[in-house]
Amino acid sequence: MTPRQQKALAALLTSPSKAAAANAAGIAPRTLRDYLADPEFQAAYRDAFGNMVEDATRQAQQAISPALSTLREIVEDREEDAQARISAARAILSHGLKLIETTDILNRLQELETAMEGGRDVKY
Repeated sequence: MTPRQQKALAALLTSPSKAAAANAAGIAPRTLRDYLADPEFQAAYRDAFGNMVEDATRQAQQAISPALSTLREIVEDREEDAQARISAARAILSHGLKLIETTDILNRLQELETAMEGGRDVKY
C-alpha cells in the first residue's frame, strides 16, 4: 500500500464517516471510494478493523470483573437508594444470563466442531 492509502486506512478507522475520513486523509471522497474498491486495500482494512475490534473486546473483557464488583457493592449496600440497588440487581441478572447463554452456545459449538472433525454424531 502507498503512504496515501495507509493514511486513508488510518483515517477510516478513526473517523465517523467516509467523507470525514477522506477529509482527514487529505484525499477526495472519490479517491477513497476507489481505494475501498481495491481488493488489497479492502483486505488491509478488514485486518486493521478486526484488530481494532479484538482490542476493544479485550478491554471490555478486562472491565467486566470490576463492573460486576461495583454493581454487587451497590446491591449489597443497605444504605444505598432502593432504586439504585434494584437497577444494579437487574443489570447483574440481565448480563449474567447473557454470559451464561453465550458460554453455553460456545461450548456447544466447540463440541460440534470437535465431533465434525472426528466424524461423530452429537446429540442435544
